[in-house]
Formats: sequence, structure tokens, C-alpha cells
Amino acid sequence: MSQILFFLREALRSLRLHAAANVISVVCISLALISLSFIVGTWSNLEHILDSLRTEAEIVVYLREDISHDGARDVSEVMASHDGVLNTRVVTPDETVTRIENLLGIEFDILDMLDGYNPFTYSIEVGVDPVHAAGVASFAAELRGVDGVRDNEQILEPLARITTAARWIGGVLTLAVGAVSVVLVSHIVRLGIAARSEEIETLRLLGASEGFVAIPFILEGALLGALGSAFCLALLTAAGPSIYQLIQSALPFMPLLPAGVLFGQLATLIVGIGVGAGIFGSLVSVRS
Repeated sequence: MSQILFFLREALRSLRLHAAANVISVVCISLALISLSFIVGTWSNLEHILDSLRTEAEIVVYLREDISHDGARDVSEVMASHDGVLNTRVVTPDETVTRIENLLGIEFDILDMLDGYNPFTYSIEVGVDPVHAAGVASFAAELRGVDGVRDNEQILEPLARITTAARWIGGVLTLAVGAVSVVLVSHIVRLGIAARSEEIETLRLLGASEGFVAIPFILEGALLGALGSAFCLALLTAAGPSIYQLIQSALPFMPLLPAGVLFGQLATLIVGIGVGAGIFGSLVSVRS
């Protein structure tokens, strides 16, 4: 325990030697981590939306306004008999209203706003084998009483491309943030080593091992990374929930990740990159 306290005291002493430079480094690391958190948050939400859409019906068949419940059921039975169709389900106009109200919030009442008029029509959700999706969509579009067809593949394909692009951008930015943090920490630790070169030489003459001499500087790098991560998390905790709530309000139909889940993922990433880059940067300086 006494050795651990000694190493911590020496690490804190090194931090105080170049306080101004350390503050600038911590701020730069935290700003880089905040930029990364925005990209990763966007990437995580896009993947969540993509997964949510994949679990929905592959094809939705919208019927004309004059189609009754019996007519919708007849169309559903015709669809069910087609090759590649796994299942069908009739969705009533009232059910559509309920779904939208659940998305927008329980206090939102569409029918009251429209004086009791329901503008939605019957629709049929069709689960299909992906191999036959295009043929089933074409078949549904030609049926009598069908007003339109939505094929989820038309949405999933461009969304998948956007998600892949965001994943690549996130990966590149993660490497960039890590590299910037390593360079900053390495530079600060190297300044500390240069400033305490006489003390280091004295310790060596007294028989101290290389590891004993290096540990305080490695702890210094870890503390720099941890401080940068802590500052970033403080900023996200202060402003993140309000910003995320505004985004959720602007996109009520999008199945975004719950705020707690998203911020938990980001916190793990921020701390891991910050502390990891700090340790690696200090190791680079110590070895050089």
C-alpha cells in the first residue's frame, strides 16, 4: 500500500509540474471524445432502427378507402396463397391510430384532433421469404382494391448503406481520437520525464528498477486519460439528456434507443478510449 501511495503521489506531482499544459490536454481529449460520442450515438441509433425495421412485416399492402373489413380479409386470403408468403395480418384503421398514438405519446389523440374522423384505411402486413419479396410486392400491387404497397427492402437497403457508412466513419474517428489522445499524453509525460531527469538518475543509482521508475509516469498518463473522460462525461451528463430529448421529439416515429442505454454504451466507450490512450501514450514516452 505504501508503494502504491508513493506512485500516486509521484504521478500527481508530475501532473502539477506542467499544470497549464495538462489542462489543455485534458480539454482537447474531452472535446475529441465528445465528437466521437456524437458519431457513435448516431451509428448506434441507425443500427437500432435497422434492426427494428427488419423485425416488422416485410411488405405492407395498403387498401383503398372503400374496402370493408370483409374485403380486406379476402385480399389477405389471396395474399396468403401466393408463393413465398409466410403469413398475413389485417390491420384495421383503429389499430393504425392506436399505434401512432403510442408512438407520439399517450396524451396525443388523433381522432379528437380530426373531430372523430379516421383518415386511415385497412392494410395488410405480409411476412415473406426475402427471396420472393419482389414478386410478392408486384403481385400485391396488381390486386383489386390495393391502393399501394410498401416493401421494407426499399427502406432497408439505403438505410443499411447509411449505417455502414456511419460505422466506417465511427471506426476511423475512434482511431483518430485514440491517436490524438496518445500523442497529447505522450508529449506531456515526456515533458515530465525531462523535468525530473536528475531524480530519475538518482533513483537508478540507488538501485531502482526500470519498472519502479516508470510506474508513476504510466499512472500520470492514465490519470490524464481519466480526467479527459470524466470531463467529457460531465458535459454529456449536463447537456446530453436535453439534446437527446429534443431529437426524440423531432423524430417521434423513429424507434431510437432509450437514453439510458445509449449513454451507458457511450460512457463505456469514452472511459475505455480515454484511459487506454492515456496508458498507451505514457508507455510510448517511457520506452523512448
